[in-house]
Amino acid sequence: MGKITVKDAEALQAEGILSETVVADMREKGLVSKERTSFTFTFKTPENRVVVPCLYFKGAKGTTKSKKMVSFITDYNELLKKYATNTNNKTK
Repeated sequence: MGKITVKDAEALQAEGILSETVVADMREKGLVSKERTSFTFTFKTPENRVVVPCLYFKGAKGTTKSKKMVSFITDYNELLKKYATNTNNKTK
């Protein structure tokens, strides 16, 4: 048995086909998918172009991150929160 989307469950509830309790039970049993949100940090250039910063470690494929790498990623994410614009793309 597959899952239905949150949007479909809300539509069925609005039409009176499913009750609130049935939708809640379906969510508990995992039959309704969860809403996903994604956050994208962006910068705007002087030419009004939106750019997205990215961080990766060249040559690190298949390796585990060291403590310094994890610390660097944490600091990088804090800088993004401080300087970049956070856009929320709801339900991707």
